Amino acid sequence: MSSNRATFVASRVTLRMTAEFRSTVLNSPVPHHERVTLARDWGSTPLGHPHAWPAALKTLCEVIDGSAQPMFIVWGPQRVLIYNQAYAPILAQKHPGALGRPFLEVWFEISDELSPLVERAYAGEAVRMDDITLMMRRRGVVEEAHFAFSYTPIRGEHGQVEGFFCACWETTEQVLAERERRAVEERLRASLAIKTVGIIRWGEGFRLTEVNEAFLQMTGFSEAEALGKTWQELTPSEFWVASERAVEQVLTLGEAVPYEKQYYRRDGSRWWGLFAPRRFEDGAIEFVLDITERKEAEEHLREREQRLQLILDSATDYAILTLDPERRVTSWSRGAARTFGFEAAEIIGQSGDVLFTPEDRQAGLPRKEAETARRAGQAPDVRWHQRKDGSKVFVSGSNTVLRDPAGTEIGFLKVAHDDTERRRADEEIRETEERYRLAARATNDVIWDWNLITDCIRWSEAVEPLFGYQPEEVEPTGTWWRTRVHPDDLQKALADAAAAIEGKAEGWTSEYRFARRDGTYADILDRGTVLRDRNGRAVRMVGAMHDLTPHKRAEAMLRQLNETLEHRVVQEVASRLKTEDALRQSQKLEAIGQLTGGVAHDFNNLLTVIRGAAQMLCRTSLSEERRQRYIEAISDTADRAAKLTSQLLAFSRRQALKPEVFNVGQRVDTVADMLRTVVGSRVELITHTECEICYAEADPSQFETALVNLAVNARDAMDGAGQLRISVEPTKTVPSVRGHVAAEGDFVAVHVSDTGTGIASGKLAQIFEPFFTTKEVGKGTGLGLSQVYGFAKQSGGEVEVQSTLGEGATFTVFLPRVPAAVAEAALESTASDEARGHGHVLVVEDNEQVGQFTTQMLSELGFETTWAPNAEAALRLLQERPDGFSAVFSDVVMPGMNGVELGKEVRRRHPTMPVVLASGYSHVLAQEGSHGFELLHKPYAVEDLTRVLRNAIRATA
Repeated sequence: MSSNRATFVASRVTLRMTAEFRSTVLNSPVPHHERVTLARDWGSTPLGHPHAWPAALKTLCEVIDGSAQPMFIVWGPQRVLIYNQAYAPILAQKHPGALGRPFLEVWFEISDELSPLVERAYAGEAVRMDDITLMMRRRGVVEEAHFAFSYTPIRGEHGQVEGFFCACWETTEQVLAERERRAVEERLRASLAIKTVGIIRWGEGFRLTEVNEAFLQMTGFSEAEALGKTWQELTPSEFWVASERAVEQVLTLGEAVPYEKQYYRRDGSRWWGLFAPRRFEDGAIEFVLDITERKEAEEHLREREQRLQLILDSATDYAILTLDPERRVTSWSRGAARTFGFEAAEIIGQSGDVLFTPEDRQAGLPRKEAETARRAGQAPDVRWHQRKDGSKVFVSGSNTVLRDPAGTEIGFLKVAHDDTERRRADEEIRETEERYRLAARATNDVIWDWNLITDCIRWSEAVEPLFGYQPEEVEPTGTWWRTRVHPDDLQKALADAAAAIEGKAEGWTSEYRFARRDGTYADILDRGTVLRDRNGRAVRMVGAMHDLTPHKRAEAMLRQLNETLEHRVVQEVASRLKTEDALRQSQKLEAIGQLTGGVAHDFNNLLTVIRGAAQMLCRTSLSEERRQRYIEAISDTADRAAKLTSQLLAFSRRQALKPEVFNVGQRVDTVADMLRTVVGSRVELITHTECEICYAEADPSQFETALVNLAVNARDAMDGAGQLRISVEPTKTVPSVRGHVAAEGDFVAVHVSDTGTGIASGKLAQIFEPFFTTKEVGKGTGLGLSQVYGFAKQSGGEVEVQSTLGEGATFTVFLPRVPAAVAEAALESTASDEARGHGHVLVVEDNEQVGQFTTQMLSELGFETTWAPNAEAALRLLQERPDGFSAVFSDVVMPGMNGVELGKEVRRRHPTMPVVLASGYSHVLAQEGSHGFELLHKPYAVEDLTRVLRNAIRATA
């Protein structure tokens, strides 16, 4: 705009402020209709009292007072601001203080922009500002507002400029409309450049007026060929209805719901598109996505789903179903309908969680199973489920996550088999085993099993040695027992038993006197556990009777000593201490006797299974399936007997451990989940097990047992709540403990720390003694730490404990470390064992039956064998035939020269002859070790025997 023009247009001045737009001006003491000349005391301003104002100023004040449009006046050399009520919302918090102040002081924040305009107005130029942006609070929210201003110079009587007058117009609607129009134009230009989305513009009569390159690529038309075509020319007739509906929506609603249809290409072929039209100016614009590949894939998928459904419908023995990521059922096989009772129409679309039992749903198992499948790819599904009719069904199966080729999760596949009948049979077997386990766990001598329905009681054979009754004198009835309970004790014992049977007590415990065969009475502690059926009815009670007579006598002696203690303090102190020590020894011996009795009872049960199965195998009429079942029963029972023997030997500290090379950290990780179950949810278990060189050669089963014992000990010390830490690290030193000197070498240290009550320093020397415990009666046997100590010592290591009362305890188990290269070679050798053997083996066994069986078994395995009944005979055979044998396989415990001594002599005479020893219990091995000979633990598996002999022969070949 030229400088000689009377109007100056400011490009833009933007004000950032907030004003409350209300019917009355905030903070204004001036009434709404009060004249501006009366709005304040003008005498204190540069303008002075209004009666002295120039006529032009008075006239302008009357003009702005009567206007609803925002107006103001700037007057005088001081450029004082005068404004009407309509201008107050623009000033916001500046009002009413702005009235009578210099204009540029009021708008100090933008004075740099306004000052040149004011100077021009005072120079006589009319100045206009087309767009000023204000952020104003109107209708309760802050919004953008736009105004136009004009400054008109006002001259005095002599023609000089005295000030200027300003009127304001709001232009918000026009500015925002223009802004939106430009934005739409920009978006349209940007959209037309998109190479993956087709964009077409329809003009009058819905003919194409503009297309982008992406649309031309989809159709094969050139731009000249495409422009001018109608949608009818491009659309197959079967899609006209959808197109007409879209046209109607655009004309009436402004846009149409996106829809799918086919279009013609230039060559006449068809392609699928997703169309989204909307009104634009005088026509419409439409966005198009080519979905041909997706539609073809959907068609292929439908065909595959049909084939898959045929397969699923034929697999009626298995429940096969799929779920979406939210676990809603999406497909349902006939086998699933048969297993769960739901028809497909009833379950599809519903949550698959309804198949879980209410207890599992409450525990969140459906969600946890899905999370496991997402994390690991598959989750086991072996549990009770619920059928449509509310009954339970036990299934064995899996839940597999389904993903598309891009790896995106699309749902889950469940495959399960109905194992309800097998599960119930297993539960009945477990119920029987549980009954005998409870009986074996009882620490008393006479075990009984009371059928509450028939009043029949089965007694163990201990009735005869404990009470003197012959087996034929013991009646299997409750009456026989009741008639021998002392009359003074009978009613209480029966009442206590009835309370347990009725569920008023968790178990039955009673002390009473019981008649022996000779007429005397034994003091008895009787304890029983009630077994109930599925309906909660008490059907059996299993328990054990313990003879308290020795304890009663000891207590009587102590009472007698206490009654006279005041008169015999000095003389009887030593005697009393001796008596108490004798009592403790008696209790230890009694516990050992109880443990032995329990083991004998378990062995009788195991021998019953083996003997019965062996007798059944003698029957010629047995089917091959039943014969195989009895053979497997004998094998499984023998394994259980071996485990029982292993536990007994560990207790006696004479167990011949079965050492294997294993990674200690990995073994801790393996048993971690079981430890979390043992210690309970209120104990936080933290493990640090990363150690690539922490290999040890020890019995892994006993190592796990030691960890469990330490975890249980820690749990009890923390009263079931706290933090348990297990860490593994290599170390070069074992500290001096319990008078033993410190040891240097390569070791693995396993630290088990708790936040419990700690152990008094005075008791640290006793905690590894058998039967020593600081726990309450009935809450500990005192054998757990003894097992840890025995395992560590037999493995060539040590165990250390550090504790402070109130701060917890740390147990450290030290095991000799095996070099990583040696450990990995040992593991690879174990993994590559073969099944058959070769060579001539000299079997040395003093038991003729075992010797004959061993030679026969080795012959079956491919070895030649010769049997020698003792070490002397074996040495003679080796002397006669020095090159006739490939290896010597000898028992350890034999009359005369034992197996270790034989091995040493063979090594002296024949240095290259391999010697393999076998033993299940040997004080020789426990005290002296295997002296470098290969060792097999009885009972041993056939594959273990083959592997050890073959490796020994191969090593010397």
